[in-house]
Amino acid sequence: MEVFGHLIMHSYNRSIPVITDIHKLGKLSRSSRDTLIVIAGVALTFVLSSQFDLAERVTAWLLTYEYAQLDEIPLTLFVFVLLSVWFSQRRMQEIHAEIQRRKQTEMQLRNSQQLYITLFDGDLTGNVVLDVEGNIGMHNRAFDRICRPLSTNRNASRLFSFHWPEFVLQLQHHKEINFNKLQIRRPDGLPCYVGARFIYVPAEDIHDDAQIHGYLVDMTEQCLVEQDLERTLKENRVLARHAMQVQEQERKYIASEIHDETGQYLTAIRMDALALQKSSPDQANVIAVRIASNTQHVQQSIRRLIKHLRPPALDSLGLIGAVERLVNDWKKLNARIECHLALDIGEQALNEDINIVAFRVVQEALTNISRHAQASEVWIDIKVMMRQDKPALQIEIRDNGKGMDTTQATEGVGLVGMRERIESLQGSFKLMSGLQAGTMITGLIPLPGPQHALPTETSTSNSGVNDYATP
Repeated sequence: MEVFGHLIMHSYNRSIPVITDIHKLGKLSRSSRDTLIVIAGVALTFVLSSQFDLAERVTAWLLTYEYAQLDEIPLTLFVFVLLSVWFSQRRMQEIHAEIQRRKQTEMQLRNSQQLYITLFDGDLTGNVVLDVEGNIGMHNRAFDRICRPLSTNRNASRLFSFHWPEFVLQLQHHKEINFNKLQIRRPDGLPCYVGARFIYVPAEDIHDDAQIHGYLVDMTEQCLVEQDLERTLKENRVLARHAMQVQEQERKYIASEIHDETGQYLTAIRMDALALQKSSPDQANVIAVRIASNTQHVQQSIRRLIKHLRPPALDSLGLIGAVERLVNDWKKLNARIECHLALDIGEQALNEDINIVAFRVVQEALTNISRHAQASEVWIDIKVMMRQDKPALQIEIRDNGKGMDTTQATEGVGLVGMRERIESLQGSFKLMSGLQAGTMITGLIPLPGPQHALPTETSTSNSGVNDYATP
């Protein structure tokens, strides 16, 4: 028993390297294992043939059947093996060439897909593929940017301003429908207009669904500019009509002033001058006094008329003095409203056009505040500032009144007139207001000619209210 145990242990110890080699073979690649199998098979065949003289035995057996020429089989098998090796080699070359062609085809396909993605997704035109129900199957980033569809709702039928079922019926009939201007109902509520083309693509198979291909070009900016231009033209027509009415009213007022005030005093002076020729010295003194009094009335009437047509303080006191006098006169009529003034143009010399425009803007703003604002405080700020490295006169008038809804147009032309006055000097006009939020008017008029360096400031803005509105 002890001898038998020793033999078992000796056999186990000798088998350990063999088991380790088998584990190592398991880590080789498939081609390496196949090569080892071929080599092992050839070596095993050679060993068996050498041990049992298989070649001699086969040759002896084949010689017994000489009539059947079986002794030629080994050579035939050898040639068959060589031809098989040649055929395998050739077939491997064909397979390798086929693999290379497939790799090139796959690379071309990837390049084509990348080009398609680049053209489809990088195009400025919004491209979308829909089904007849309006569900979005595919779209590019431009469509996302233009229409902003909700990620939770992939149906686009509500994005467009037309009735979707009726549109689909017309598209199926005409195959293609174009829109020069189509409104998009964006979920965020912002205005959006596009030029659009829709093409109906019928299903090629009964298992496929028909598709609608849409191509959208963003025209929002152009449409908003057209709307703004149309609104401006309408305002200009209203302003021109108002200007003619004001002109007629001014003519009527001047004619009335001349007729009622100046005319009657001039008539009295003429009558006194005729009477003076036939009067005695005592009467002449009385008539002279009356003529002097009538002349004084005529002068006062002319002064009132001149002040009405053009503020004389502009010529004598300049813009700052004229505005101060205007505000003082306005305070006398609106004592309940506190007015804060900040007027500083430094040594800047303003020309006549800028002076009269700035004065009229302040005058019109104060008139609107006293009539409509119901304000308790008013702030007027006039100063010279730098705008894009160029000097400009900034006029800012704000109040704490009831404000206005700037999205709703009114029949007034005061604000339109202020805007037109400022823009006639290449300036910019801003109105910011909200209900119960007061109103702020900002006018910026560029100043001509070289100027001294001034501190750079930026105009105030409020993103929560409209930047421009037409009353």
